[in-house]
Amino acid sequence: MACEENLPGQTRDWNEELQVTRELPQTRLTERLLRDRAIFKSNSDFVAAATRAAVSVVNGDIMAINPGETRKQQMFIWNNMFFSLGFDVKDHYKHFGGEYAAYAATSSDLCGVRAYSMLDQPGLYTLGTAIIDYRGFRVTAQTIIPGILEKEQEQLVVYGSIDFGKTVLTDKRYEELLSKTAKQLKIKPHKVVNQSGDAIQLYSSVDCKGIVGNDNRTYILDLLRTFPPDLNYLDNGSDIRPQLSPELVKLGYPYQHRHMLATLRQELIEAFFDHRYEKFLRLAALEIQKGKSSLKGECDDQDAAGVQNGQANCSNTNDDPLSPKDSLITTKHQIDHHDVTGHSSNALNSGIGTIKSPSKNQSDDLSLMKRLLEDDQDTQKNDVIREAIRKAAATVGSLSTDRFELTFNPDIYQKFVKFCDSEEQSLTVDQELVCSACEFLVLKQIPAFVKDALNLCITPQDGRALIELMHQRGINVRYLNRVIESVSIHQSLGYLKKMAICEVLLRSAKHLFKTYLQDVDPMLLSVGVAHFLNCFLTACPNLTPLLGIDEQVLKLNRNKKNKKKLKNLRESPEEMAWLNETHSSLWSEIIKEAKEYYHYQITASDIDEFCKIYEVQRIQLLRTFCTSVGIQLLLREYNLNLPNGAKHHQKPVFNTEDIISLYPIVKHLHPHATDAYHYFTTGQARISAGHLQEGFELINEALSLLNGVYGPLHPDIGACNRLLARLSYVMGEHEAALLFQHRATMISERVHGIDNPNTATEYIHFSLYVFACGHISTALQLLYRARYIALLCHGECHPEITQIDTNIGLMLQLVGELDLALIFFENALSLIKLFYGERNLKEAFTCHLISLTYTYRGDFRTALDYEKRRFLIYKERLGPDSDYTKDSDECLRQLTQQAVTIARKVAELTATASTTKSIGSGDSSSSTSHLNSHSNNNHLSISESLVAKAVLSNAFCGGVNGNVNATGGSGGSLTLPMPTVSSILETLNRVNGILVIQIRGKDDNQHGHKEDKNLSSNKSDLTESHVVICDKIRQSKNDIHLLTSSSNDNKSSKSFPTSLNNSDVNKPVIPVL
Repeated sequence: MACEENLPGQTRDWNEELQVTRELPQTRLTERLLRDRAIFKSNSDFVAAATRAAVSVVNGDIMAINPGETRKQQMFIWNNMFFSLGFDVKDHYKHFGGEYAAYAATSSDLCGVRAYSMLDQPGLYTLGTAIIDYRGFRVTAQTIIPGILEKEQEQLVVYGSIDFGKTVLTDKRYEELLSKTAKQLKIKPHKVVNQSGDAIQLYSSVDCKGIVGNDNRTYILDLLRTFPPDLNYLDNGSDIRPQLSPELVKLGYPYQHRHMLATLRQELIEAFFDHRYEKFLRLAALEIQKGKSSLKGECDDQDAAGVQNGQANCSNTNDDPLSPKDSLITTKHQIDHHDVTGHSSNALNSGIGTIKSPSKNQSDDLSLMKRLLEDDQDTQKNDVIREAIRKAAATVGSLSTDRFELTFNPDIYQKFVKFCDSEEQSLTVDQELVCSACEFLVLKQIPAFVKDALNLCITPQDGRALIELMHQRGINVRYLNRVIESVSIHQSLGYLKKMAICEVLLRSAKHLFKTYLQDVDPMLLSVGVAHFLNCFLTACPNLTPLLGIDEQVLKLNRNKKNKKKLKNLRESPEEMAWLNETHSSLWSEIIKEAKEYYHYQITASDIDEFCKIYEVQRIQLLRTFCTSVGIQLLLREYNLNLPNGAKHHQKPVFNTEDIISLYPIVKHLHPHATDAYHYFTTGQARISAGHLQEGFELINEALSLLNGVYGPLHPDIGACNRLLARLSYVMGEHEAALLFQHRATMISERVHGIDNPNTATEYIHFSLYVFACGHISTALQLLYRARYIALLCHGECHPEITQIDTNIGLMLQLVGELDLALIFFENALSLIKLFYGERNLKEAFTCHLISLTYTYRGDFRTALDYEKRRFLIYKERLGPDSDYTKDSDECLRQLTQQAVTIARKVAELTATASTTKSIGSGDSSSSTSHLNSHSNNNHLSISESLVAKAVLSNAFCGGVNGNVNATGGSGGSLTLPMPTVSSILETLNRVNGILVIQIRGKDDNQHGHKEDKNLSSNKSDLTESHVVICDKIRQSKNDIHLLTSSSNDNKSSKSFPTSLNNSDVNKPVIPVL
């Protein structure tokens, strides 16, 4: 468990090690921590060893156990691990898509292994699994079941089928174990008929196999059909064509796909289940209200003949837990149009009596209606509740009439599986249920995803982040065409459309690169990779990949054998077909691949046209492609952009020396530290409730547990450090915040990479804390670095650039670089208009910052123009009585007054200077002409702005905060200070979603401020504290008084993260007012 990876004189039994760690006790916290650490350590060592062995397998360094077979059919055993290539061995997947199905089956199997492993069902074991993509080959590494090599497969399998349903077996041990996991995974128990005509009860797909090893453990494997099939991509000609809804048929579904193993994601199944369950509870509550209203009407008719309408309230209505006043909805129209995105499962508020909304894991056992049935002893009311449950269950498609039950049959639409006669009636219901889930994906989840993007609740920074966000909502990558079509109608989502199109292009190129690389001889590997990059990212017509390779090979290999080998390679047209690839042929194949697989038509014919149409930088494509296929390039400047006036590159950009190496891309399980995540989520809840110190302690404890399980480097440890840094900052501990964020930034650089979008986000947070500690130059360098990484990942047009440019502009404003600050402010303003629309509150806030910058430059006319824009937006959006509108009106008045004062003061100083000092005639005429020019243009020139600064004195020291102090008269100080560090820091906090306020205790009256009535008594000993203000943090009535800005119209401020796996927790918020 905790031994070294390579033991002297022996190899490690990976299967025994992985299974023993899961059998460790977990009753106490220390035992659970030891178990989590052992599981993580064993899994990490297994993945590392499997990766090295897979590279050796592809390179031909390991002997196959069946050397007589072809390369694609060979299998390997090394270091107690079994390796197989991702090809269709012996036509196993012939009827499901051949090689494409065999390739996709590995990913589906890993998803199934992950699902069963997360359940952690005692007595049920899965194999250690890892998928390694290297040099165009997919290698699956698995641990070896004890005794599996000693018997034939027919003798080993005791549950499931090995021949697609012809022979089906079952075992009581597996029935008992899988019946428990089936409830959690929403798998419907069903009966199938084997070749002998026997009916077999299954709790999984028929392809799932159960093997009892020599260690007496019950293993399950081949979990590729754990989840139901995706009917939208199940058009296989005349064999199988599911009946979809008219809405999906209108959109062109079902699509014809390359294989028949396309399945729905587990996240979608959970979201669909929550959606139906919430609808069930709402419908049941509505039906109960109707039934009880009629029941009360009958009682009232019997007891009070004077009542005319029959709907009078009974005397105990207020004590009735099913009172209509507690209803969350009143019409069925609202029920039908209730959208659920799948991220929250608030099935029903606790307004109905004391019943709380059930969680996902308790949805089957804690049915709200059943609890009401147990609590209510009235027979008539029981009948009403039963009838309401029956109607609601029938409406939402429940498989049971007396409770909510929603399970999926994973074996539907399999032509080799024969169901029992008793299952034929429910088979239609199963097909309709899966069809509804597929419809929910297209008509609910994708629109909800686009809506979140419109509201800037999600802002993916590159293609990988986009795919992660889609997966979190259960949207498969093959639906990129639907995402592109949905975002195309929104101009503000142009960046997301461009990102999705680039992802389609890059994934299509990756598909071709894998098959391309398989035909390249290892001796010419770097030549082949460089040639592919030149064909993909340039349109150079003169590509000679083997130019000069003869001399290099002769220099390294001075024997006749190698020269003869090279000659044979060049004379073999099949093995050297990749040499004939050109940019035209490659791009035609990429466009064809995108159309066939993703059903999206790329209009560009080459890379030059693609970059021009979609405004994409080639460096973005190069970075993403290399990270997705595992290419390591030489660090140098690549001239990817076309020279001035050239139609295409005249010579290759990539050479053989630029390809350093190829590294494997690995997919594997990610064990979690259960107790650490419990502490983390509890700490988040306390922070959301306003208990910052208590939340800080819980998050700190989670960090300690994560360090004990994962070690010093892990993405979740970086997330904890980032949250601790933010908490420390808002509580006034700037030095501690700087320390935590420094650790988070270093972890991100090591774990994610120095050019990863997460690292850019860490730099943004880091710069704020560095600035708060007084290191302004370092803070600017961090922001410049963050902006550079952001440009590499997504380009200039992205919401994140808005925040970065605003931060840079404020810091440059402080150091006196006003001209440069205006460039960043203007760019941020243009992006704000694009993403938030015209005349929004963020535009008003940025206009105020620009107005202040022009004021410090002495250009009052331009400053007045921007301040007028701010005033008009506030007046239109907030009304004339708003404090923001009044403040802007006061700024306008002060700016106008100061412009007049400055003009008068300039005239007085000029006249005084002309009488006290002899000035040449040329200079006098120049000065007089300058003053006349000033009077005509009604604003100050650059030279006069120096005098203007001397007159303004402290006019706008508080202007950054929106408060303008009048400074009239001519006897004031002649020194105008630039904005103070404290004022700029306050504005930076607002830009980054933090509002720092001062809360004083009850006994602190030295400044005569009125006591805050909402301040809790247990905080009376605090003289000053800092509170973070976010839209999504609800108001606290116990510890602190949280204020939310009423002018935040876009609701885009981010609260603290709700999950460590959420890709959005790392993103900084967009500038808000």
